[in-house]
Amino acid sequence: MLTIPLLVPSVSLAHEEGAATINGEVITIDMLQRDNQMDIYEAEQKIYKIRMGLLRQTLISRMIKLDPRSKGMAEHDFIASYVIKPKVISEFDVMNFIMQRNIEESKINAALKSEVKQYLESQDYMQQIEGWFKKEGSKHDIKITLAKPREPRFDVRAGDAPYLGGKDAKVEIVEFSDFECPYCARATDVVRALNQKYGDKIKIAYKHFPLSIHPNAQKAAEAAICAKMQGNEKFWQMHDAMFANIRNLSIGALKDKAKNLGLDYTKFSTCLSSGKYAAKVKSDMAEGMKVGVASTPVFFVNGRMIKGAQPLEVFIEKIEEELQK
Repeated sequence: MLTIPLLVPSVSLAHEEGAATINGEVITIDMLQRDNQMDIYEAEQKIYKIRMGLLRQTLISRMIKLDPRSKGMAEHDFIASYVIKPKVISEFDVMNFIMQRNIEESKINAALKSEVKQYLESQDYMQQIEGWFKKEGSKHDIKITLAKPREPRFDVRAGDAPYLGGKDAKVEIVEFSDFECPYCARATDVVRALNQKYGDKIKIAYKHFPLSIHPNAQKAAEAAICAKMQGNEKFWQMHDAMFANIRNLSIGALKDKAKNLGLDYTKFSTCLSSGKYAAKVKSDMAEGMKVGVASTPVFFVNGRMIKGAQPLEVFIEKIEEELQK
């Protein structure tokens, strides 16, 4: 059995490591990173991916050299002979890839098809390399000790925010969102899919973060709170109605939505016109900014940040990790 020691230090810095002193006062790495934890973490992730890629290349080279068939062969010749079985990428494969991505017909030309074909060939090549690596790697005593960067965990709680799922669920997801944001509208599909998949196992709470570039977002947030005052389910009905048409969030449109949803129109209209919940919206925003929210949507899965309208799989990975703890 082959043991390959891979004692690569973690890319995360020791948080109490000194960075500078001024008149004897020590400025630590922790002090520098405190308000920029996600920026640091994302940079460390990039470094980790580069190192992991280089590590895998090194392991593949070592494994090839250990194969008796590789004697007198260049590495690329060995791969061509024993690892890769070239796959013919057909016109159907190319067009199927293009159609799945809803590319406009006017943009489909020979250059695009050639680019797609090269991409599919490279993907197939990498998949075959990966399959070979897993199969052959099991024959050797390989221990990968390259440490992943330490993911920050923020103190974000649902509090009295409207929510879906279980009140006391083990996994709590807090979303900071903007009713006039197209990416937030896209993320609603993921929210509903997670609620359907996990039910009371998770809690999904909504908090307000109307961006200044969206002129109607502040009043839309207030409208959502006014709806919540008539019941948690009324909040989610208004939530869905506003995200269904983010371009129509004027005061009049908000009141029309309330009427169509069967809310007490007088109470809702008075609530919205009074601006009584503007401070609550600002409070949510202040909470978000404190933990690094600067755009929307941003989610926190038991305090673990997910930026943007990410695919469902990104959320499921973190949720499953949290459920297993």
